[in-house]
Amino acid sequence: MATNCHMEIRQFRYFVAVAEELHFGRAAGRMNVVQAAISQQIKRLEEEIGAELFERTSTDVRLTEAGRQMLRHCRLVLAQTEQIQRAVKLVGAGRKGRLNFGFVDNAICGLLPPLVRAYRARYPEIHMTFQTLDRNQQTDALEAHRLDLALLPGPVSEPNLESETFVSSALIAALPSDHDLTKYSSLRMEQLVNEPFLLSAPSTRSGFLEVIVAACKSAGFAPRVVQEAPQMHTLLALVQAGFGITLIPYWVARGSSPDIVFRPVVSAAEPYELAFAWRRGASNVAVDRFRECAQRLAPELRGSITP
Repeated sequence: MATNCHMEIRQFRYFVAVAEELHFGRAAGRMNVVQAAISQQIKRLEEEIGAELFERTSTDVRLTEAGRQMLRHCRLVLAQTEQIQRAVKLVGAGRKGRLNFGFVDNAICGLLPPLVRAYRARYPEIHMTFQTLDRNQQTDALEAHRLDLALLPGPVSEPNLESETFVSSALIAALPSDHDLTKYSSLRMEQLVNEPFLLSAPSTRSGFLEVIVAACKSAGFAPRVVQEAPQMHTLLALVQAGFGITLIPYWVARGSSPDIVFRPVVSAAEPYELAFAWRRGASNVAVDRFRECAQRLAPELRGSITP
């Protein structure tokens, strides 16, 4: 037997065709090649394995015992090869694979459930992992290849990352339903100067907290914080319980309690935006497919959750 094996998938396909047809001419027709090519490749295959695969007579072709064993294994190899090809094609098309996705806390409310549901309906063979991280943690995880895609406060200026805006929002006040300010259809930032604020702690490094503090500063005051909480849904629960007010982006209002009233706030602060970010030159096509899905869904999200 030859010590250096150079068998090819093509030879396996030719062999299976001859083994199933038991006729070199019909096998050649089935494979769309000339009979000489089939005969030549079968001969090379036999030389490689050091055994005859067929008994040939002038009127008949039969498998040898080695040929019968070879047929069983070749069918397995070809089936596995087809599975590999299908899987790789699906990955290349962004329809199969893995997507490690990070996001900030406020995206959980209103944005992610419909977005992830729509994406999974379209690409059910993508395995997704999720991590709630602040902005700095997400950019670090992207550059360390622990994340494929991030949803974080924009703008994104890191040189190794690409980005695109997904949604943006002016400030929305979340008030207890019995609050005096609910009689107004909109509020000015100055009207909140004496209100008890419920905010995330500075240690959370929240981009949205920075927007709130800047808006208060532009209105001439610092927020009087009476309670801090790390998650947006906890802050809304405290509003519902009457502890104070908080400010949110508009998408957080979706599905919130009827005991909370939302009012837009006129402010000099820049709108708060969430952007998708990914590594420059990334090869994971699932990232592109998720972004495409998000952009298709964005108008519907904006229309359904704007107060």
